[in-house]
Amino acid sequence: MPYYLLLSRSITHAQRMSRALEQAGITARFFRAPMGLTDRGCSYAVRINANARQAARARLQEVGLQPMRVFYDGGDGAFSEATL
Repeated sequence: MPYYLLLSRSITHAQRMSRALEQAGITARFFRAPMGLTDRGCSYAVRINANARQAARARLQEVGLQPMRVFYDGGDGAFSEATL
């Protein structure tokens, strides 16, 4: 299933993004960012379904939280950098 990873600078930032998305009804789980997606050792990621991209972007703009970087996985395990 296709999904987006929203990278954050810290666990606190990831938790805030996840909480804001969940409050808007968007399933969002946070975890340590996969190796190779970031050069920062303390980065975390929030995973959302691809079909929730527009709603997630609107919600995060509304609450003033933006991801550091965004990656897309079309279901084949290969990440490509994207925009939210």
